[in-house]
Amino acid sequence: MTTIELPAQLPPEPELKVTAASSAVLTDVRAAATAVSDVADWARSSGAPEDFGGDAARAADHAVTIFARDTDAVNAALERGALAIDAFLDQMRQRRTEHADLMDRRQRLNAEQESLRQRIQGATQDQVASLQAEAADLRQRFAAYLSDLQAWRERVDADEQACVRALSAVDELAEGTAAAADASRADTAALAAELTALGTDTDAVNAWWSGLSQAQRNALIISHPDLVGNTNGIATGDRDEANTSAVQRDIEYLIGRQESGDSLSASERRWLENAQSVELAVANATSASYAELGVEAYVMAYQPHAFGGDGIAAVAYGNPDTADHTAVYVPGIMQDGTQIDENGLQALNLYEETVNSMAGEDPPRTGSVSTIAWIGYDSPNFNPESKWPWDLVDSAGDVAHTVTESNAQAGGVALSQFVDGLNSTHTTGDQPHLTVIGHSYGSTTSAYAAAGGMAADSLVLIGSPGASEGVTNVHDLNMPEGQVFVGAADHDPVSWLGGKDGLFPGTWDDSLGLGEDPAQSDFGATVFAVDNGQEFHGPGGLVSTGFMQNHVNYFDDGNPALASMADVVSGNSGAVVDTGGRTQDAHDYLYDWVGGEVQHHVIDPVVDGVVSTYEGVRDGVVETYEGVRDGVNDAVDTATDTWNHVWDSVWPPRWP
Repeated sequence: MTTIELPAQLPPEPELKVTAASSAVLTDVRAAATAVSDVADWARSSGAPEDFGGDAARAADHAVTIFARDTDAVNAALERGALAIDAFLDQMRQRRTEHADLMDRRQRLNAEQESLRQRIQGATQDQVASLQAEAADLRQRFAAYLSDLQAWRERVDADEQACVRALSAVDELAEGTAAAADASRADTAALAAELTALGTDTDAVNAWWSGLSQAQRNALIISHPDLVGNTNGIATGDRDEANTSAVQRDIEYLIGRQESGDSLSASERRWLENAQSVELAVANATSASYAELGVEAYVMAYQPHAFGGDGIAAVAYGNPDTADHTAVYVPGIMQDGTQIDENGLQALNLYEETVNSMAGEDPPRTGSVSTIAWIGYDSPNFNPESKWPWDLVDSAGDVAHTVTESNAQAGGVALSQFVDGLNSTHTTGDQPHLTVIGHSYGSTTSAYAAAGGMAADSLVLIGSPGASEGVTNVHDLNMPEGQVFVGAADHDPVSWLGGKDGLFPGTWDDSLGLGEDPAQSDFGATVFAVDNGQEFHGPGGLVSTGFMQNHVNYFDDGNPALASMADVVSGNSGAVVDTGGRTQDAHDYLYDWVGGEVQHHVIDPVVDGVVSTYEGVRDGVVETYEGVRDGVNDAVDTATDTWNHVWDSVWPPRWP
């Protein structure tokens, strides 16, 4: 009897305990290091109070000097620790990739072993020699796998030991002091000055940042997170690490103040709102509604004190540095850093729609996607930090910018620089297909950026109050041919504001307004279908339905606008159907609504009242019915003729 020896089935290797979620440890350490760095900076700039003198002053200065030195030692130790943890996490990412490859290899080997075992069971004698050779080859490959698996285990163990040694080397004050005095320690003040001097040249920033050592980048992220996190041209992952650490530092500080019984000022409460909104925007990606997407969130901007406390914030879903298709969504009026979580939901809806639309094509199209909610300009808003009674004046002045273009013009420059940064940091393959989507006042901001030469591939304007001063048609936006798209709901009151003139042509308000309505057929854009929303009446309906529903529903599931925007983002803009655009001036929509309101609230009730009176008289006084009826009819005819004459003279049938 001939025996053919087969190797035993290979058992699975447990996954690493260190997962992607373990990066929270690095964030914690960096946040602590940043807080300590802030304290060290404060201590170095402090000393004895001005009214101290003599021995008391010298003692105070000495105490502060010692405190600053010890604090710097702690900071140096945390820098070393963060660097070690960062390196360890990078190694673990590589080990997880290697583990996945090994498990795929194991599965294939086990399948071959089972196939060979079944063939051996039914083999004839003349097949034995061939099967023995196959078994011998399989045993060799099993042995090679086990050897590679053991080498992988040893690499994991070596990585862990190296991290432990690095952390143990700075776990005492004396060791931290030595680290602080190390001549090779990064000079973060000099590095920050070099980075600042590069200004808005995002290619230069990217080249400079890439040329730093990991230790230098790590130290600068800790000492200057606000600078690193908000400089266009720095890699998205590094901006995220800096901003996430800053957000956590701020939340821990402010919550700690509250828990200790301190009352936060109005500006501090606003600061906390900004930080927590960013935290929520990141959490949105793993919420029940979006967890299946498996998309990672990156904090690309965080400046909670900008614009009087309105704040700056940007969160990306998917890494734009590696994405094939990137979209930047620019919100409009009344949107600030405290709403980045809500705007993040719209960016996530766009991400999901884009990924699904690509998968649904025939054949399905591959490619990675990143969608970014960007609030990087001063959207007209109430001023959160003003004090009574000036808050009404300041806030009214800020909101009044809604009908002027100054904020949009400045925002367009900032947006263009942000887009430049995305182009500079892209690392894989060709440059991404980059789309900018401006909503409401953000559409005017985006149009300003485009007219100024923004380096984007496609532009989408939705719910637009105007395409900015100086832009008369699609060619003024400097986009590639056929790559300007517009969506405007008929019942969106913001989209009624665009036009050549103000609301009252030939009067003082011709200087107001935000430019041409880009949804007009003669503007030249591709105007896609949208959900036009519901009709509404009265001031209450104007706000609750017009502004709060019709103006903000473009990203809602089921709105055809979302599907068209997804096609633009994915580079499938040929699938977007052009409705031809508006043939009625935008102001005429407003004009018609006001006329309809007069009909709804004035004419109809008056006529109904007259008819009601007529019917009551008819039923109550039968003997005078004919006379009353004739009299009422004459009165109604006379009133109607008079009203129509007045109406035609005051309110002509078309906008002048």
